[in-house]
Amino acid sequence: MYSYRTVAAPARVKYAAGACRFLASISPCPGEEKAHFFLDKVRKELDGATHHVYAYRLGWGRDLLARCDDDGEPAGTAGPPLLSVLEKEELTNVVLVVTRYFGGVKLGMGGLVRAYRSSAQAAVRAASTCRREFYSRLLITVPYDCLGAVIRELECQKAQSLQFSYGHDVNIEAVLPLRQLEAASRRIVAESRGKAAIVNLEVE
Repeated sequence: MYSYRTVAAPARVKYAAGACRFLASISPCPGEEKAHFFLDKVRKELDGATHHVYAYRLGWGRDLLARCDDDGEPAGTAGPPLLSVLEKEELTNVVLVVTRYFGGVKLGMGGLVRAYRSSAQAAVRAASTCRREFYSRLLITVPYDCLGAVIRELECQKAQSLQFSYGHDVNIEAVLPLRQLEAASRRIVAESRGKAAIVNLEVE
C-alpha cells in the first residue's frame, strides 16, 4: 500500500434538521495532536454551540487510530455516525467536527443519528477526496568518499528534505516516496559500494 485516501482540503458546511443547525468542519490531519488542535480551534470559533462532536482516523493498517466522541449527546447518536462515514469512504489522516446549535425541539435518537451522518457526508463532499503518497524518512550514513554518488542517486529518486550532519561519516536525512524505497535503497548501497547504512526512521 503506497497511497491513502483523504480529503483534499479543509471545508465547512451547514446542515439543518428541524430547528437545529449543524456546522460540519473537516480537514486533512497528519496526527492526533493536530486533530485535537483542530477540535480546539473549532470550539473557539463556534463557542456558542451546544455540542462539538468529533471523529478522526489517522494512520493505516495495524497502526490505524480511530476515535470519536458524542460530546454529551445520547451515547452512540453522534460520534459513531461521523466515524462510520469516514470508514465507509475509506478516509484516513482526517479529522471531522460537527457542531450543533440546539433549536429548542428535540430530534430524538434516530433524528440525531441521521442529522450527524448527513452533516458528515456533506462535509466530505464539500472537501472532496484525493489520494496521497506515503513517504518514508531515512537516515543514511555514508563515508565522505561516497557522498557525491549517494546524493546524485537521492536526487534521481526525487528525495525531499535532505539534511546533513557531519562527523566521522556523513549522516543524511532524506524523505522518499514509499513506493520507491526498496529500489532506492538497493541503488544507494550499490553506489556506495556497500558502505552505506540505511535506517528507516518512519513512514508519513
